[in-house]
Amino acid sequence: MFVCICNALKDRELAAASHGARNVAEVFRRCGRRPKCGKCLPDVAELIEAAREDDQGAVKIAAE
Repeated sequence: MFVCICNALKDRELAAASHGARNVAEVFRRCGRRPKCGKCLPDVAELIEAAREDDQGAVKIAAE
């Protein structure tokens, strides 16, 4: 599904770029793009948060 229509970025591409990202701008840099209209920024921020939760869960499992 497209998350960023302006840059034709799909959820899977943005989710992959979100792992380890500190902010939305970093996700766009990893994708080689820049945000344009900004309507997708809250959605990309949610993807970053979901990636952080996934990464933290993976660390907890690995520690066990």
